[in-house]
Amino acid sequence: MNDTMNVSSVVPAYETGPNDRMHYHWLMWRLQEAATMHANREGFGAEQLDAKNCFWILTSMCIEISELPKRNDIFSLTTWSRGAKKLRALREFEGCDESGNIIVRASSEWMVLDSESGKPLNIESLGIDLLPKTKSLFSEKIKRIRPGKPEDEIRTFRVPYSSLDASGHVNNTEYLRWGMDALRMQAAVPEDISSIRIAFLSEVFEGNTIRLMNCEKTPQGFELLGHNESNNKNSFALQVQ
Repeated sequence: MNDTMNVSSVVPAYETGPNDRMHYHWLMWRLQEAATMHANREGFGAEQLDAKNCFWILTSMCIEISELPKRNDIFSLTTWSRGAKKLRALREFEGCDESGNIIVRASSEWMVLDSESGKPLNIESLGIDLLPKTKSLFSEKIKRIRPGKPEDEIRTFRVPYSSLDASGHVNNTEYLRWGMDALRMQAAVPEDISSIRIAFLSEVFEGNTIRLMNCEKTPQGFELLGHNESNNKNSFALQVQ
């Protein structure tokens, strides 16, 4: 058993933009994949939880970026569990360039839901060993962001089939892609983003109508809210600086 997972690979062209740097949603995809690989390898992944009639969901993530991975360079990502307390489990990530410099740090929060009721379960009572480490990359606890007060609508669209993942709902990385593109359209993001915080509030499915709205700028940066018009629920909140 190993309490950490390391994944290293070359950054392909399709993960990068015109500046030869990785898109933010691809960075988040890599974080999610590393977490999935670690959980599956060590016996607390999707298959093991399915046998217990439950499943993982990602509820929030904070990503600190000093430099985005560069096209054709090797990007190394290490992840580990911080364990669980009742309903919430924590996981952290550290990303390095090919010279070994730390360029990405991230912290994430997860929950386990009952497959039938959809209600959160006490993770500590599931009898799974998350191989927790005490190492934390952040000196203070990362608090989940709360949706801000929306000001102006940026765009409204219907969710396409291509945004869905194997679970049948929109993949978390899509929310970040939608949000970053919307803020860029409004010229509301700095050229070099150093911090991304995102909270996932409710599921979104194919054909749902999503309204993206920017919120009042705060000292913490620019905020955006994704609202699902089909069920009148907020689907995600995003904050960047």
